[in-house]
Amino acid sequence: MTLGHEIGAGAACLKCKDKCEGFELHFWRKICRNCKCGIEDHDVQLQTEENQKVGRLFEDTKYTGLIAKLKKDGVPYRGNQITISIAAPATGTAVSIPAAASAATVYPTITPTPAAPSAPAAPSATSAPIRGAPSGPAATSASIHGAPSGPAAPSATSAPTRGGVSGPAGSSATSTPNRGAASGPPAPSTTTSGHPSAASVAATVTPTAFPAKTNVVKAITYEWAPPGVNQSLALRYMELLPPERRPVAGTQGADYRKKQMAKQLPEHDQDPSLCHELTPAEVKQMEQYVRKYKDEALGMGDLTLPEEMCTPSGPAGAMGPYGLGAGAAGDKAAVGKAGAPAAPGAISSGPAGSFACHHCQKVMQQGDPAVYAERAGYDKLWHPACFVCCTCKELLVDMIYFWKKGQLYCGRHYGDSEKPRCGGCDELIFSNEYTQAEGQNWHLKHFCCFDCDCVLAGETYVMENDKPVCKPCYMKNHAVHCTACQKPIEPEAQRVSYGEHHWHAEPECFLCSGCSKCLMGQRFMALQGKLLCSVECKKKVLAS
Repeated sequence: MTLGHEIGAGAACLKCKDKCEGFELHFWRKICRNCKCGIEDHDVQLQTEENQKVGRLFEDTKYTGLIAKLKKDGVPYRGNQITISIAAPATGTAVSIPAAASAATVYPTITPTPAAPSAPAAPSATSAPIRGAPSGPAATSASIHGAPSGPAAPSATSAPTRGGVSGPAGSSATSTPNRGAASGPPAPSTTTSGHPSAASVAATVTPTAFPAKTNVVKAITYEWAPPGVNQSLALRYMELLPPERRPVAGTQGADYRKKQMAKQLPEHDQDPSLCHELTPAEVKQMEQYVRKYKDEALGMGDLTLPEEMCTPSGPAGAMGPYGLGAGAAGDKAAVGKAGAPAAPGAISSGPAGSFACHHCQKVMQQGDPAVYAERAGYDKLWHPACFVCCTCKELLVDMIYFWKKGQLYCGRHYGDSEKPRCGGCDELIFSNEYTQAEGQNWHLKHFCCFDCDCVLAGETYVMENDKPVCKPCYMKNHAVHCTACQKPIEPEAQRVSYGEHHWHAEPECFLCSGCSKCLMGQRFMALQGKLLCSVECKKKVLAS
């Protein structure tokens, strides 16, 4: 067992770099005390913690069987990290091979070999000169070495083809000398039959090597892939995601998944023991909340092919991934995996039917994987890149969704739709008493300075990046400084700003650098942070 404050202690911040002394978890905020960034922004390996979090999330749900199926080595849940081997095309060297049995194969180079003389064969086919073949009178009759056996096509004229590919048997073509062939009298008729007579002249063929494509295997490791599907379907799913969202190990996509796992599925939304000082009554309310979303909203997306959604029995003869019942055999209407008639999301298009994406309303392409959510019903499908939270529009991490009133939510925004969330500790508020300020909700004791944690009730504060800061901390850490007097400008004081420069809106600060004239309400020009009232003062300042 590991204490929460020990996880990632001292890890470097990937955003602040050397400005952060190392990760140190705040004692009730879910951020680093040193740099105010979250643990997901630090160089912390959270794979074990993420797996445990997802495992706890699906405990005692209808997906308990799925988690059991994914169980490995005694761990309640282990992320589906896979390595997929992909055959990538590369250039190699190959030699030509004989064509089909119905076609004669002509190779670039033929070396005649003398044979016993015989009577001339019947003129059944005319052979064109072959590029690279020796000129002069050719043998009276020659059989092509390596040609497939079978009777020759009657009255077929062989057209010369570069690379040794002949036309189909029985076609009539005019023989044309190949470009670059040596001149000389055309050869008498040649027999292309695979059964040469004793009088035939044998020919020895020397195949010529030429560039060809071979396969090179490349391995790609994904931090997560859809469970329970074959690798080809999982790979196609990944290809349909935006490149920057694909969770390939060591890439921007893997970092995106790590951050979304922390943001979309807060641990403190599912476990009362991870919340700060809940009363027994609040613990009971939270347990009821967790039970409710596990029974009514929580789900995990699954992959299917659109054409399988329209068949009565699906790929394995059962509806849905867990055998939820089969449709009636012979049903000609488009049906979902539960065997029910398709709803408006389904568009009937012949026997196979087709579906429109529930998010973008575009027709799903057959052969491409689609995501379906059991809670939503089998008449709804999503493109992989369209399976997003309706609030934050981010991809639902690991296809974990919460279904409510016809909408997909991530865990965080489902919680926000059920309960107010504290802007200080990021936990859901189960108390009847809380504070509302600056468009956010706060536990009574958590409306504190974001820098020093002092209580702000009845005190002056300033909002910095949507976080309240007390006046002393604002003056010390956030206030801009007057360009004239170099003193910090108080939050309630009037000031004049021009670009990156700021001044107190007072005569002793906002004045001409040439003649000391007060410029409040006057025209002025700025030169390297200096205020000027005229061209003459500009020349005077430049000359000094």
